[in-house]
Amino acid sequence: MTGQQFWHSWLAFILLLCPLLLAVTNLSFSYYLSRRYLKEMLEALRRSQHFYRWTDSLPHEGRFTHFLMLAAVRGSMLWPGPAVRRGFLSSEDIGNFPSHLQRLLTIRNWMDVVLLVWGSIMYALLKLTKH
Repeated sequence: MTGQQFWHSWLAFILLLCPLLLAVTNLSFSYYLSRRYLKEMLEALRRSQHFYRWTDSLPHEGRFTHFLMLAAVRGSMLWPGPAVRRGFLSSEDIGNFPSHLQRLLTIRNWMDVVLLVWGSIMYALLKLTKH
C-alpha cells in the first residue's frame, strides 16, 4: 500500500518530471550551441574534408540542419578515431580544437548521459511497481 501512496505523491511527480525537464534543457543547450558556437566549431575543423563545406552554407540553413551539424561535430569529437581513419576528419583539427569548445561539447555529452540514466531508472521503477 505504501508503494501506491508514493506514486500519488508530489515527490514521485517531480522524479518523473525530471527527465522531461532534462530533455528540454538538453534541447535548449543544443539550440544555444548551434546558434552561438557552431560557426566557430566548423572553422576550427577547416582542414577536415567532411566539415569544410558546411561553413559557407551555414547562414542559409535552418534550425534542424544546425542541430544535425552540431550532432555531427559532437559525434566526431567524441569518437574521432573512425572519422580520422576514413579521412573525414583531420587529426590536426582534433589536436587544435579549442578547449572551451571541447568543454561545451563535453558538458552536452554528459547532459545526455544524465538524461539517459535518470530516464532509465524512472522507467525501471515504474515497471517494478506495476502489478
